[in-house]
Amino acid sequence: MQTPSVGIFFMVEQQLLVDAMPLEQASAYGDHQTHGGHYEFWEQFTPKTRLEQQFKARPYDAYPRGRIIYAIKKKQFYCYADRCLTTDVLRHIAKAFGLKTMVAAYDEHYQCATCNPLFLE
Repeated sequence: MQTPSVGIFFMVEQQLLVDAMPLEQASAYGDHQTHGGHYEFWEQFTPKTRLEQQFKARPYDAYPRGRIIYAIKKKQFYCYADRCLTTDVLRHIAKAFGLKTMVAAYDEHYQCATCNPLFLE
């Protein structure tokens, strides 16, 4: 069984790119455990495949993205994600992070180029 993790993800052409860390090793941020930053991940990312090159060729916020955090007091994982990600995709994300359950949440910060009417490339 996979260890429950926190971190960030991007969905690029139906493929998931993940930067995760086991919960026990995650950083405290207020009342939450978290890991990673989208821009920092994108900035340091070295593409190896055609899909990864496509990801890197656009701004970091062009593709649907999100974050898995752990709320310490509530003892619950939360997935903050772009609204265009379907329930099936969210299940796939939960599995990729080793989670049995998580609460889906939305934040206007997580908007891809398609969903954000103010997006400029």
